[in-house]
Amino acid sequence: MLSRRLTLAGSALAALSGKVAAQEDTQTDMVLLPADDQADAMQTVNDIVARLAGPDARLRAAPSRGIIDSATHLADRPAAVAAILPSVSLVYMRQSGLPEHVVYANRFIGRMGVSDLHILASRQVSDLRDLAGQKVAVGPKDGATQATAAVWLNHGPLRIEPVYLEDQQALAAVLQGQIPAMMLLARKPARLFFDVNLSDGVHFLPIGMAGGGAAGLFQAQIQPQDYPLLSGGEAGRGRSVPTLGVPLVLACYNWLATTPMFLGLARLSDLLIQHGSGLPGFDMSADVPGWQRFPPVAAWLARGGTVWDAALAERRSPSAQAIDTSRAAANTTRPAPAPVPDQAPPVTPPTPAQKERLFQQFLDWRRTH
Repeated sequence: MLSRRLTLAGSALAALSGKVAAQEDTQTDMVLLPADDQADAMQTVNDIVARLAGPDARLRAAPSRGIIDSATHLADRPAAVAAILPSVSLVYMRQSGLPEHVVYANRFIGRMGVSDLHILASRQVSDLRDLAGQKVAVGPKDGATQATAAVWLNHGPLRIEPVYLEDQQALAAVLQGQIPAMMLLARKPARLFFDVNLSDGVHFLPIGMAGGGAAGLFQAQIQPQDYPLLSGGEAGRGRSVPTLGVPLVLACYNWLATTPMFLGLARLSDLLIQHGSGLPGFDMSADVPGWQRFPPVAAWLARGGTVWDAALAERRSPSAQAIDTSRAAANTTRPAPAPVPDQAPPVTPPTPAQKERLFQQFLDWRRTH
């Protein structure tokens, strides 16, 4: 009789735990951030929110000043915050001087597509080497384009004088001959170049692969049909241009399993699985070099079910409480076994004042480098 009572009590406690978790889920807002405030990044976020948001999914978009700003907001409370960032972001954060415990407390939920690095240049520039020492627009500081350019250029011999301009300003400067070239990280075809044609005296420069593979960069192509007016594709004589593809990740903070933000991110993951199939380039199973998965997503990929169920299972597992923020762990695409707590204690999320101070330190660093 006693064992039967214990069994019934255990079932009741499990049901109560499930109800509490479900209540936390409905009370946790989900916020999606872009990599920067440029049109392509904002449009990507708005498209995802429009597809996923609903009466039972409290998801909204929020603005961002750039990659470092988005990264610091991933540890916000009480909402579950995620950000769509280029795969180079972890390397860029490290290059920018952010502490390793901040860099390696980030995980990714899924690959949200692929952007391509476009280098639009005057016809007088025939090769990347012609840009050595020249002024080249790389987008706003801390934006997706600037971060990608910084990581890529750091792995190769080319040295330029970066100019920080909004995308429209950069295009105007190239067309008016004020600067020889501009860079843009965007999905193909980028709306910015829709009205540009061969008569404007510009073209896309081919980009060879010069390192950066560890940051997720890979060889890609700009096809004539992507920009027919600019490549001669409408006349059937265009040629493909080698470039770099950059995966976009849905990044998040590696919260403790006991927090409502952890469950909120699991809920967001399930929404993507249910409704994300029509998003260009979306893939929950794709690996991204340099990034570890959000643990419940890794468990879902291994065992099936739902990410929500995987999150509840991890919440019940004491071994899931520690966060491994080591460099070695971040260099694997699969989550490593969690270390014991006395070896790697959980990272305490920064306070709003600490995050703002961190961002200001980054700005100070940028002004002196």
